[in-house]
Amino acid sequence: MHHVLRHLHDRLPDLVPRPVGIAGGVETLTLLPGQAGADCWANQAGERGLTSAARLLRTVHRASWDYVPEADATWGAAAMTPAEVVCHGDPGPWNMVWRNGQAVGLFDWDFAHPGPAIDDVAYALEYLVPFRSDEQALRWHGFAAPPDRRRRLLLFLQAYGWTGSLDVETLVEEVIARQRRTVEAVAALAERGVQPQQQWVRDGHLEELAERVRWSQVHRHLLISDRGSSR
Repeated sequence: MHHVLRHLHDRLPDLVPRPVGIAGGVETLTLLPGQAGADCWANQAGERGLTSAARLLRTVHRASWDYVPEADATWGAAAMTPAEVVCHGDPGPWNMVWRNGQAVGLFDWDFAHPGPAIDDVAYALEYLVPFRSDEQALRWHGFAAPPDRRRRLLLFLQAYGWTGSLDVETLVEEVIARQRRTVEAVAALAERGVQPQQQWVRDGHLEELAERVRWSQVHRHLLISDRGSSR
């Protein structure tokens, strides 16, 4: 991961932290100035914050195009094909640095892996659209009113500069497929004894993740139709 971060930091010193080292089991990286955490979720609820997150992800992806892994590289998540970019693997708003309501940095690269850009895009869309009920969007995702999911999906893709041929319906299926891979990844990490995933499974988090998949399957029409809110 530090090899990846050095490559990205050299190209994007303000957007990606630089690894300092590991000593006594403690990893140290440089600070990306700004805000992070639960209080920042309201930033992504606005279209300005949403589109800034999309541009940030695209910028980071572009900076990885010429990355050449070390011969014995191991990854935080399984490598995928086609290896178009180095995927962050967890590009949700909680792993973004925010300043003045805009996403300006991306940290926590534990799950980085080579893969298609759609893997990261689909993961981000799940949380930024969001693929959640209106109740959860209002309670946890910083929205003051039920989101227009289709509009937000299209705004994200436009800001990202998505040029793929996938239509909205297919993109929705990509998000659902990414949700399923998240369930599988958490289960696999827990089985290996990795924390906090092992505790998540003990606490019933796998069922919560599976319920998110079911919600997306049942409510895919909120993304596909022109009425992107369930109001």
